[in-house]
Amino acid sequence: MAHRRYSLRTYLPAVIAGFIVVLLIVMRTIGADLPVVAATSFVVGLACLAFALGDMLVSDVRRTYVESIQFRAVVLAVMIVETVLLFATTYRTVSDLPGEINGLSTPLDAVYFTMTTLMTIGFGDISAEGQLARGLVLTQMVFTVLLLTASVRLFTSLVRVLTVQEGERRRD
Repeated sequence: MAHRRYSLRTYLPAVIAGFIVVLLIVMRTIGADLPVVAATSFVVGLACLAFALGDMLVSDVRRTYVESIQFRAVVLAVMIVETVLLFATTYRTVSDLPGEINGLSTPLDAVYFTMTTLMTIGFGDISAEGQLARGLVLTQMVFTVLLLTASVRLFTSLVRVLTVQEGERRRD
């Protein structure tokens, strides 16, 4: 059995972002009022996810990756969940500030708002009213483009790899 190599740059940013999401959720749960820590954690978590997605795209275009397509797909799926939780936790925190987010009062509301923004649906029942909230929503919109680009690129690579493998299997 061949030993698989895994590049730290592929999964380490996702692991760091996962720890940050957990930190933000714990801070929110225990009621820690540390806005600088929360803001810094959000920025670092988002930067880790952006780096990982960008690196995944560049590696795929250059075909310089060392991980299997299946491993990269799992890492991408984890990063999508982390992205939703990172934005949802941040939206929930920002909603506590007066005049920022209208209609968001529970963690489920925050996940719902994150998903409607991610899916570009936007029903309008929850809205960003303040400048901080609008900036956060704009950040999510831009990040969503990167996330969707990485997802589509990885999916097409997966289909290409599976097609080649099936062709090789049929020849044998």
